[in-house]
Amino acid sequence: MATTEENNDSVGIEVILPEGKTAPWCPHGPTLLFEKIGKRGNNGRRFYACSACRDRKDCSFFQWEDEKVSEATMLAREAEMQSKRPRFTEQEYYNRFLKFSSLPHIEKTFCENCQILLLPAEHSAHSAHRTTGVTAAQLRRPSILLRPLENKKCNAQYLFTDRSAHFLLDTLAGLGYRKVLCVGTPRLQELIRLRNVEQKHEPMQSLLLDIDLRVSHGKQALGDVSDKERIKTPS
Repeated sequence: MATTEENNDSVGIEVILPEGKTAPWCPHGPTLLFEKIGKRGNNGRRFYACSACRDRKDCSFFQWEDEKVSEATMLAREAEMQSKRPRFTEQEYYNRFLKFSSLPHIEKTFCENCQILLLPAEHSAHSAHRTTGVTAAQLRRPSILLRPLENKKCNAQYLFTDRSAHFLLDTLAGLGYRKVLCVGTPRLQELIRLRNVEQKHEPMQSLLLDIDLRVSHGKQALGDVSDKERIKTPS
């Protein structure tokens, strides 16, 4: 993490979790408070930076803990956050998925360039893009359609092959785990939830942590049914 303060005695950076303080926001969400740790106990000045990106090229947010932020800076930040907001809100993703699921099979199309499910009215705008049809099986596990994000300083994401995802799930189940935190592993969480829907095994609880907004499609694919209900995906 680059900062504007030089400290040759620094041995590392520590995350500070202050109580009763509200952290400023960057386009990726609430920031974290960092502190440089010095060799001789002379710690550096604390600062806020992005909680997701570890390279200033990916997120340039930087603010000293005790800095008085000007109104002009606040307005500039708000404008940047507006420009980087996702294409759709969670509710809009949900509504789009419901509409997409009800389409005839021949009209179900995924844009590989934009990485979104297309509704009929959007096909012409994506005519120059590479598109592909979507099967019922893919609609149950939409993360199969996604390309992995490869920026390791911002996206720690693992889109496992089908064989690897099943191996991990079988291993976790065999070891008796019933609560699984899926960090950047949407395909694993999809398998866990599908396994619960089948009701052939003891259910697992799972939580997906992933800043990739594309997985909202996957969340909606299973998010509107409980883990004890059977998925019915129109084809």
